[in-house]
Amino acid sequence: MGNYSLQKYKGMGTRHTCPQCGDRHSFVYYVDKNNVPLHPSVGRCNHESGCGYHYTPKEYFQDHPEHSTANGFSFDRQRVEQTKEKQHSQPVAIGCILPHYVEKSQSVSSNFFRFLSTLLTSYYGSRTKEVLKRLLEEYRLGATRDGSVIFWQIDKTGRVRTGKVMQYNPEDGHRIKGEQTSAVNWIHSILKKQRVLAEDWQLSQCLFGEHLLKNHPDKVVVLVESEKSAVIGSAIFPDYVWLATGGKSQMREEKLRVLTGRTILLFPDADGYAEWKQRAESMTFCKAMVSDIIEKNATPKQKEAHIDIADWIIFQIREGKLMNTANHLVEAEKILQRMIEKTPVLQKLIDDLDLVLVGASSIGSGDGNPP
Repeated sequence: MGNYSLQKYKGMGTRHTCPQCGDRHSFVYYVDKNNVPLHPSVGRCNHESGCGYHYTPKEYFQDHPEHSTANGFSFDRQRVEQTKEKQHSQPVAIGCILPHYVEKSQSVSSNFFRFLSTLLTSYYGSRTKEVLKRLLEEYRLGATRDGSVIFWQIDKTGRVRTGKVMQYNPEDGHRIKGEQTSAVNWIHSILKKQRVLAEDWQLSQCLFGEHLLKNHPDKVVVLVESEKSAVIGSAIFPDYVWLATGGKSQMREEKLRVLTGRTILLFPDADGYAEWKQRAESMTFCKAMVSDIIEKNATPKQKEAHIDIADWIIFQIREGKLMNTANHLVEAEKILQRMIEKTPVLQKLIDDLDLVLVGASSIGSGDGNPP
């Protein structure tokens, strides 16, 4: 492993899509002396105030010790000096946003909520209103004047970290992206432009839905990538605490430590199974199982479209397959059955999702025994 530094600018070919905010020309890779990127997720977004994504080689090798060498690795001189300065400086306070912004924004007027209402009406019928009310209140779903949804990030202690603003098509529930529409906006970025927050205000993200953990200390946690998946998953399977990382590359230990001691089921997107399974191996602080329901069951067309667990649930609802009972469990049967003995409600998830071809890997149990 050699030295890594941020890639020098040599035209737009050296600027890439940010894994967090989705901007197609703002991400700078960390590269070695031969200009080879370490990993597509390792780099820095140029939108420091609006996005703030910065995943360093050091963090990558900490998350992936299997890629390290006995001799360690080093950064360029500037990064080393910055690290030393940080070690001697006081810890940076976590930036928070006043709760009244959450309360003021809470609304059913987003296009995402309109889609959700239509979807759940086809499943719940007359019970839809009470389910929608629960989702609105639990996840504090907000809306902007143009119908974008606000997914608020509220941590376990109730601090509002930021809000993720996205626009959805009310007909099919897909995100609207294009030249005229920004893929993602952030409440902290908006408040900075309005001078409500200071320029030196620092973003520190948490899991979407994290605030629900304290209310449900004994529930199994389901971890997904997108906020949309967490909300839809919770709508159909309310016996679990559904949380979202906010992206495939956001499965970072500093965000996941809040799950210490919990039992976690991970549902990666179609293009994230291998990476999530690998990253989950370092989650020794909890009992985690990685589902390959999409990996095993999705069609080539669905995989090409990078479907997630929300897409899979929507597909099963429309096909009338959601309530089918699984004929058998695969290689993870013994592990799951032992989990079921302690958590009977887990059987409902297996049955309702029709996990006939689902495999799962027991990760982070240390001695190999299920929780």
